[in-house]
Amino acid sequence: MRATRASRALAELYRARPDAVLSEPEVEAALASAGAPVNKVTVYRMLDRFAAAGLLHKQVDAARVTRYALAPQGEEGATPRFECDDCHRQFRLSQGSAKVQTALRQVLQALATAGHESLAVDIAVRGRCAGCAHPANGAAA
Repeated sequence: MRATRASRALAELYRARPDAVLSEPEVEAALASAGAPVNKVTVYRMLDRFAAAGLLHKQVDAARVTRYALAPQGEEGATPRFECDDCHRQFRLSQGSAKVQTALRQVLQALATAGHESLAVDIAVRGRCAGCAHPANGAAA
C-alpha cells in the first residue's frame, strides 16, 4: 500500500479516534475537515485496502450501512459492540471482554476442528443507546 497523503490522513484519523466506527460519508467528511479532501471512490478504495490489509474491520450495521473500525490486534480478537437502533452509533463493549474472547476462541476452535476455514466472528448487540432512550438525560450531560 502506498503512503499517499490521503492514506496517511486516513491512518491518522483512526489513530486520533481509535474507538471510531465510521461510514464512508463520515470518513470522507473527516478527511475533508482535516485538510485532505478525497473523492468518494478514493475513500471507498482506501477503506477496502485498509480492511484487506487487516488494519480496519469492516462491518455492516442494522441499517445496512458499511462501517469501518480499527481492527483488533494480537490476542484481542473480535470486539463485541453495541449498536443503537435509533441513531446507529456504535460503541465497543470492553467490559467482560476476556470472557468473551475465551468463548470466541472455543467456538472458532470447534469450527476449525470440524474442518471449516477462514473463520471470522462479528458480535453485535442491538438496542437503544442511553442518549436515544433517555434524551432528557443526554441533553443535560
